[in-house]
Amino acid sequence: MIEWGVGSIVSESFQQALILAVASILVLLILNFRNLRDAVLILIPLALAALFTLAAGVVFDEPMNMANVIVLPLIFGLGVDNGIHVVDRFHGAGDVEHLLASSTPRAVVLSTLTTIGTFAALMLSPHDGTASIGMLLTLAVALLLVCTVFVLPVLLSVVVGDRSLDAGGRLSQT
Repeated sequence: MIEWGVGSIVSESFQQALILAVASILVLLILNFRNLRDAVLILIPLALAALFTLAAGVVFDEPMNMANVIVLPLIFGLGVDNGIHVVDRFHGAGDVEHLLASSTPRAVVLSTLTTIGTFAALMLSPHDGTASIGMLLTLAVALLLVCTVFVLPVLLSVVVGDRSLDAGGRLSQT
C-alpha cells in the first residue's frame, strides 16, 4: 500500500514536471522568437518524439515506471535546442534548401549523436532502473534527431513557406 502511494506521488510529480517544462519552454520560445508560430513549430517534433517514445516503450515492453518516468520531461529539455538552431537558421537562410545546405543540420546531428552515445552507455548498467532510463533516453534522443532534422524543415516549409532575397537583399515571401 505504501509503495502504491509513493508511486502515485511520483507519477503526479512528474506529470507536473512535464507540464511545467513544456510551459516554461513555450514561454521562453515565444520570448526568443517573438511569435507563437515558431514556438509551436519547435514543440511539434518534441511532442512527436515523446509520443513515439511512449509507443516504443509499449512495443519493447518497457513501460513507464518510477525509474524511467523522468524521460518525458527530459525529451523536451534535451530536444528544444536543436529546434531553436534549425528555426533560427531557417529564418536566416530564407528557405529549406539553404537551411539543409548549411552547417546547422550537420552540427545538430553530431551534437545529438554524442548525447545518444552518453545515454546508450547507461543501458549497460546492472541496475534495471538505470538501464531502462538509458534505453528510453537513447531511443527518445534518436527520435528527437529524426523529428528535428526531417520533420521540422518540412513543417517550416509548409507553414512559413520559402522566401527569397528581394532586390534590396531583404528576405521576401514567395
